[in-house]
Amino acid sequence: MIFNAISSADIVNSNEIKDIFPGLKPYQVNKVCSSLSSKGYLHRLKKGVYLIQEKPSNIPVIKNAYKIALAMFKGYIGFSSALRLYDLIDYEPFTIFVVTRNRSMEKIIGEYTLKYVAMGDKATGMTYYNGVYVSTTAKTFFDCFYKPQYGGGYSTITKALYDADIDWNEFLGYFGLASSSLCQRTGYVLDLLGDATSVVPNDVLDNFKNRIKNNTRLLPSGSSKGKYIKEWMVLDNLGKENILSWWYHG
Repeated sequence: MIFNAISSADIVNSNEIKDIFPGLKPYQVNKVCSSLSSKGYLHRLKKGVYLIQEKPSNIPVIKNAYKIALAMFKGYIGFSSALRLYDLIDYEPFTIFVVTRNRSMEKIIGEYTLKYVAMGDKATGMTYYNGVYVSTTAKTFFDCFYKPQYGGGYSTITKALYDADIDWNEFLGYFGLASSSLCQRTGYVLDLLGDATSVVPNDVLDNFKNRIKNNTRLLPSGSSKGKYIKEWMVLDNLGKENILSWWYHG
């Protein structure tokens, strides 16, 4: 009877079951959930939160990994996962990125890896889209430039930006308190993209040029060898053809 009442949902928590069946005591709800879990009708995501299965299964059958990721811990879908939600990349990543304020961890659910990335005060700029909380398009690109390894790398990021409809003023706003090195790296990559495709406004590049301060590497932990770009005071240790590989090679 309890399963029939909750089976139309994807995820349920024990408090919701208590609301549906107010006559049940907490220990009875826990006992029922434990029984349903042992039979494969529920899969425990965390204490009191369960993934509901249409048919009993020994492994979780996942219909919406984004909802599951947000049910685990508070945050918003970000980085390459947000790019996918906005149809800016055409493959389905099996790592789901969630931006949080202060929690970094990984958890494997079925075939998906849920990766939580702590961003502190930068964990802002989300909207509600397609049933989940996700970074806005502009904030998605800020986050990707901030941690490009989670955005799929510069080639993926520049291709997505080329296809995106972005609010440049919002995008620039997130760099207000960013480091000069982040602004230089971002400006340099945008300059390459704009030079090849003309999609980056000149005033956006001028804004980043005003933030140039010290020498920096495009990949901070990468090689010390590469091409030094005097205009941006950036050592490009990745290479223009790698950054824009989709443009040059299709």
